[in-house]
Amino acid sequence: MLNFKFSALSALYAANVLDGGRTIEEVPEVIRPQVQKILDTEKNDGAGKPQA
Repeated sequence: MLNFKFSALSALYAANVLDGGRTIEEVPEVIRPQVQKILDTEKNDGAGKPQA
């Protein structure tokens, strides 16, 4: 669960990276730290959950 504030644009980019539409290197540098934080949180949250 995300316990920090982030922009809608960074959420969209993070979703796009997660589904394979972009790489983190293709995210604009100005929002890349926020996107990386979202991705790191998702990676940690999803680590212990079984795949469906």
